[in-house]
Amino acid sequence: MVPSRGAAGAAVKMTDNPVSAKTRLKLLLARTDHRKYFTITMRSKSIASSGHWTLKLKNDNVTDRFWASSLCQFDGMKAGLMKHGQALTVICAGIMAVSLSGCAAYHSAPLNLYSPLKTSLSRLNRGPVGGKFIPVTGRLSAPDLAALAVLNDPDLVAARAQHGVAKAELLSAGLLPDPTLTGGFAALLSGPGSAPAISGSLTEDVAALITYSVNKSAAQAGLAQVDASILWQEWQVASQAEQLVVSLAADRRIVSTLEQDRAALAAVNAETSHLVTSGNLTIAASSASLAALAGTDTALNSAIQTQQRDANQLDALLGLQPGVAVSVILPEIPPIGQAEADQALATLAMRRPDLIALRYGYRQADARLRAAILTQFLPVSLGVAGGSDTSKVVSVGPQVTLNLPIFNRNRGVIATAQATRAVLKAQFSASLAAASGGAQSLLATIALLQSQSKAADRAAAQATGIAAQAQTAFAEGTLDALSAVNLQTAAADRTREAITLRAELLNARLSLATLLAIGLPPVAASDLKASS
Repeated sequence: MVPSRGAAGAAVKMTDNPVSAKTRLKLLLARTDHRKYFTITMRSKSIASSGHWTLKLKNDNVTDRFWASSLCQFDGMKAGLMKHGQALTVICAGIMAVSLSGCAAYHSAPLNLYSPLKTSLSRLNRGPVGGKFIPVTGRLSAPDLAALAVLNDPDLVAARAQHGVAKAELLSAGLLPDPTLTGGFAALLSGPGSAPAISGSLTEDVAALITYSVNKSAAQAGLAQVDASILWQEWQVASQAEQLVVSLAADRRIVSTLEQDRAALAAVNAETSHLVTSGNLTIAASSASLAALAGTDTALNSAIQTQQRDANQLDALLGLQPGVAVSVILPEIPPIGQAEADQALATLAMRRPDLIALRYGYRQADARLRAAILTQFLPVSLGVAGGSDTSKVVSVGPQVTLNLPIFNRNRGVIATAQATRAVLKAQFSASLAAASGGAQSLLATIALLQSQSKAADRAAAQATGIAAQAQTAFAEGTLDALSAVNLQTAAADRTREAITLRAELLNARLSLATLLAIGLPPVAASDLKASS
């Protein structure tokens, strides 16, 4: 639609439906004082029929022609917008439909505001482990109790959730970046052009393709690191459960000996009280039995508190409420010989999960350093761009976006990655040294505890025999109360010392097996090189 540029009173025709044309004219002319420039008449007598709306210029000057031309350009622009807008709408709708078809949907996950602790062993997660469920009736063995702790410890349940995070990071690293689609539309308002301009481009981040393999390798190492760390936590929880079994068994024996001592001392105290009442013994002579009985009551109360504390720790490890009784069997813990310990120390970095986790962490840091170095050279995007201008000339061609490594060059990220790798290397060396030194120290401690435990057992047996003889002599009246009390107290102390040393020896053996990862299934770390 082109306006007339003839004499005054020339007509500007707009061939269109009369109603829509008049509506557009009014919308445009309402914003201007159009009565200064032209009048509107309709040639057709029928509104329904196709006709012409004629704009008659009152004056033939530049301003009048400009308004007439703008009015006609407006009509053309609207037609072009309708035509190209419909096409763009269809294209955009198709792209959005394809994109949204693979989008995730939000689902709420409200928190549980009530305590997750169980009230009985039967309500625990019991497997299956090794193809069968862990029995919870009767007295539990140490391995079964350790397995229950690994399955139900609340801290371990929370730690295992980190596997999902690391797995999601691996998924993210394995996804290519989405291409970027841009488009533009410029309506023709004036000038010699004959059509609106349309432009568009499709680009892809090539730098992400270059660092794809190293980023995925870093994410794989991160997932393996998390899994190895979780395995190390499980191994420690299992060992802690077995150590609590040993401690509870020792607690029960100590409480039992103290109760026996209290009964014996109570009998001696009753006898001395009777002798004092009958005038055959002075009050000063009976003070020894009273003091020994008071000391035994104090020790018994402390031992009961220790037993309850250890029982509550075991309940917490199993995810049980405090106070739930757990009956266990004291395990047989064989000693670890020097040759076995030396062999385990030689391969410690290849077997212990926490050291393997640090090796995977070092591998991840090394991969991230490589990715940072690669990124400094090729931060580039490639694509294709095209379109048509206002003269309907269509063009298409490649498009390149390149960041020049002049000022930044990714130096900050590279320096951070280098420092992180150095820190992890130092941490691995420190952990390996601590593990080796701790194992050697435990071996020396175990050797000392073995000799002390044997000596304490012999002394306790001897003192117990003497105390039994003293009780008989006191009952026959051939031994005074003070001597009987002293011998009974000495025997009880020897017995409890032997029990304590035996428990310390067994726990030291368990700690050594934990440090050396003896009995732990091998960790799949074949992709780690010894030099890493």
